[in-house]
Amino acid sequence: MIKYKINKTGTSILRDYDGETWTTCIPKSLDNKDYQQFVQDVTEQGVEIVEGPNVKQPSYSTLRSKAYPSAEEQNDMRYWDAVNGTTVWQDTIAAIKEQYPKTIVAETTVGPVPDWVLELAN
Repeated sequence: MIKYKINKTGTSILRDYDGETWTTCIPKSLDNKDYQQFVQDVTEQGVEIVEGPNVKQPSYSTLRSKAYPSAEEQNDMRYWDAVNGTTVWQDTIAAIKEQYPKTIVAETTVGPVPDWVLELAN
């Protein structure tokens, strides 16, 4: 049973899941009694009680939009393609579309438990 979740930045621990949200945030500080309890629980029960942070995977459209050359660069490619009889613009866009196909969907997955938590368990 998961008792703790690492937040997305890895700087604090979430506890007390109510079915929709984690209601308590524990700072990663040895001065904090809740953090001390976390360390004790991980040491005694193992890393299985800890879930890694949520990782958001971007969609194909987000990935493509970051990879496409600027509009000015694309216009320049099209101009020189017309002048030189080349297909640089088409090849560039096709490579990006192939690299990031429409089958890539945005989703949130659970990442691995950070190394510092694994070290606590050992």
